[in-house]
Amino acid sequence: GDPADIVSLIDKALAETPDNPDLWFGRGRVFFKLHNYDECIASFKKINELKPNDYDTNFYLGYFYIAKGDGQNKIFNEKIASINSTEEYNAELKKVTDIYMQAVPYLEKALEIQPDNADCAQYLKELCFRLRDEEGMMDKYNKYNDIYKKLKGIQ
Repeated sequence: GDPADIVSLIDKALAETPDNPDLWFGRGRVFFKLHNYDECIASFKKINELKPNDYDTNFYLGYFYIAKGDGQNKIFNEKIASINSTEEYNAELKKVTDIYMQAVPYLEKALEIQPDNADCAQYLKELCFRLRDEEGMMDKYNKYNDIYKKLKGIQ
């Protein structure tokens, strides 16, 4: 059916049971499919309030911020030819970077919850490498790269 109908049904159910993480999860996934990352993230933040130490919630929040950053990066790349100044370029790039930076703490929390999760360590190392020019990110890259190698048995 129409995703708007699904959201409407979920929102009605949430009006009756606002602390139901499964409904928030479903709502977030629908908005993710619609590429509405702000609503998706808002739904998963609600789950995180309800279940702050849940691996999946923290991992997905990080993942959704990365997806939102990828979308903003695409917009940035489409605008790049029309950017006329270093200041404008830096401002547009900062929008992308700021979104990606928001993913880091959620992925770190997920790895803290499941320290043997090589997939999460891989996401963190790749994200931190992407952000390597930001303060402290190269150190985090090295940390998560070492963790990833250890988990995968790579010398």
